[in-house]
Amino acid sequence: MNTWTRTFIVGAALLAGCEGSIGTGKQSSGSGASSGSGTAGSVGTGNTVGSGTAGSTTTGTAGTTVVPPPVDPTVCTPGIPATSQLPRLTRAEYDKTTRDLLGLDVQPSTMLAPDTLGSVDQRAWDGFQAAADSLATQVIASTTARAKVLPCTTDNATCIGQFITAFGQKAFRRPLTTTEVARFQALYTNRATITQAGTFDQAVQLIIRSFLQSPSFISRAEVSEAAPDGSSYALDSWEMASRLSYTLWGTMPDDMLFQAAQANRLTAQADILTQAQRMVQDPKARAKMAEFHEVYALQGEGTRWSEASHDPALFPAWKTTTTPSLTAEAKRFFDYITFDLKGTFQDLMTKPVGFVNKDLAPIYGLPAASYGTDLTMVNLEPTQRAGVFTQAGFLASYSSYNRTSPILRGAFIEKELLCRQIGAPPPGATEEPLPPVTADLNTNRKQVERQTSGANCTGCHAPVVNPGGFALEAFDSVGAWQTTEKSGGAPIDTVADVAIGNKVVHVTGPVDLMTQIANSPEGQNCYAQRLVTFAYERSLTNQDVCTIQTLAGKMTTPGYNIIALVTDLTQTQSFRYRVKELP
Repeated sequence: MNTWTRTFIVGAALLAGCEGSIGTGKQSSGSGASSGSGTAGSVGTGNTVGSGTAGSTTTGTAGTTVVPPPVDPTVCTPGIPATSQLPRLTRAEYDKTTRDLLGLDVQPSTMLAPDTLGSVDQRAWDGFQAAADSLATQVIASTTARAKVLPCTTDNATCIGQFITAFGQKAFRRPLTTTEVARFQALYTNRATITQAGTFDQAVQLIIRSFLQSPSFISRAEVSEAAPDGSSYALDSWEMASRLSYTLWGTMPDDMLFQAAQANRLTAQADILTQAQRMVQDPKARAKMAEFHEVYALQGEGTRWSEASHDPALFPAWKTTTTPSLTAEAKRFFDYITFDLKGTFQDLMTKPVGFVNKDLAPIYGLPAASYGTDLTMVNLEPTQRAGVFTQAGFLASYSSYNRTSPILRGAFIEKELLCRQIGAPPPGATEEPLPPVTADLNTNRKQVERQTSGANCTGCHAPVVNPGGFALEAFDSVGAWQTTEKSGGAPIDTVADVAIGNKVVHVTGPVDLMTQIANSPEGQNCYAQRLVTFAYERSLTNQDVCTIQTLAGKMTTPGYNIIALVTDLTQTQSFRYRVKELP
C-alpha cells in the first residue's frame, strides 16, 4: 500500500464511525444506521445504500433479494407502492451526475460493478472507491473542473468551509447538517497527518473523494417523515428535486431545481408541474427519452437491432454499413415525434416519416445518389408506411438472413407493443424446420403456417403470434416493400385477424395494423406501462397499474402528446408520496 492510499484511509476513517460505511445490513431510514462492510471511507447520513432499482426487499445478507410475486398488469390496487427509500444511482446516472457535478465528461461507470439489486457488496464498494479516487484526481488536474468545483482558492478554513457547504449541497442533493460540515472540515484540519504532503490541493482532493464515496452521494435517499398521510409520506422539496431530475433527466438537479428546493417550492402539485414542464424542454430530457425509447423498441448493443445481417445476393439494397443506420433512423424518429412535432403515441405508430441516408434510401425505393451519410427527413408512402415499426430498422432486425420472419415480428407486436404475456412453449414442443417451397406452399406465409401447425404450436401461433407478422409480409427481409414473393412470384397476402387484447381485429396490411394498435386501449396502456416502469427503475406493482390506467386514459384524448404524458406522471400520487418498504 502506498503512502497516499494509506493516509487517505486513515483520514476517511475519522468519518466512518458515525456516518457508516457501505455494505451489508438492513435498510433503515434512521440516522446512524449501519450499512457497513467494515471498510472505512464513507461520509453521509449513515443510511444503508439500497438497491440500484428501487422496490426490492433485501435481507440482512448482502446481495440476497426477495423476489416479489408476478404482477397482474390488469389489476389496479389503489395506494402507493412500498419501495426502497435509498435507490442507488445506476451506472448511467453515475456518469451523468459526476459529469454535471464535476464538469468532467468521462465515463467512471466503467470502474463500477454492473447494476444489481440488493446491498452493496465488496465488488461494488471497490468500484465506488476506484471511481471516486479517479474523479477526485482528475478534478484537481483540470483547470475547468477545478474552477467549477472550488468557489475559492485561498488556503484557509473559511475557503474550505465555503467549498464544503456549496459542493456538498450539490453532491448530496440537499444541505449538509452542521455535523457533516464539521466532519468534512476535519479532513482539512488534519490534512498534515492524513495526506502525503498536507497541501491545500491534497486536502481538497481528499474531501471530494470522501463526498463521492458517501452513501448520500451514491444513493438517492427519500427519508423525510415531515408530512405523514396515514402510512405514506410526502417527499420534501429536496427529495422532490432529485426525483424530478433523475426521472426526467437521469442526473442531478440543476440550479433552478436547487433554488426551488431551497425555497420549499416543490411540494405543491402546481409547482412540481411547472418545473416538469420546464425540464422537458432541456436537452437532457431528450437524452432520457431516447433511453426510454431504446428500451421500448428493444434496441441497443447485443440486440437484434445491432446484429441485423442479410444476404446481399438476395437483397442488393443491403450493405454491411446499413446496420448502424437502422437504429439511427429509429432514434431520430422517436426524438422528432416526441419533441419537434410534440406528437402523440398515435403519431409514433402511424406517422409516415423516415430519416434516410445513402444506405437506407434504396430500401425505401429512393435513389442513393440523392443522399449523403447524414440522415435526412423524408415523407414516406402513406399507403405503405405508418410509424416506426414499418421503418427499415424494425423490419430488418426482426427478420431472418434470407427471408422475413412473421414469427419474430408478430411476437414483438404482441409482447412489446400490446404487452401480452406469452408463455414458454409447452413441454415437448420442438421447432419444426421451414418446409420447402412447393406448389401449395408458394409463399413464406404458407410455409410458416405449415411450420407452426403442429399440435404443440398452433394454439399459440395461429391465433396470437403469427397474424401480426403476416400483416407485415408486405416488407421483405430488409424492410423494402414487396408485392410478390422473391422466389416464384406468388402474390403477398397481408390480410390477417390480429389479436389485440381480448378482441380479434381484421386488418388488411401494415398501415391498417399500426392504426389499429395506435387507437387500441392495449397499445396505449402498454406504452404507458413501459414508461412508468422505466421512470421508476423497478418492477411493476399493482399500485402502479392504477397510475398506468390513469395515464393511458388520457392518451385517448385527441392531441394528448407524449410530453404531457411524461409531465403528468409527476402529478400522480405515487410520484409525490412514498410508503416505507418493510425491512
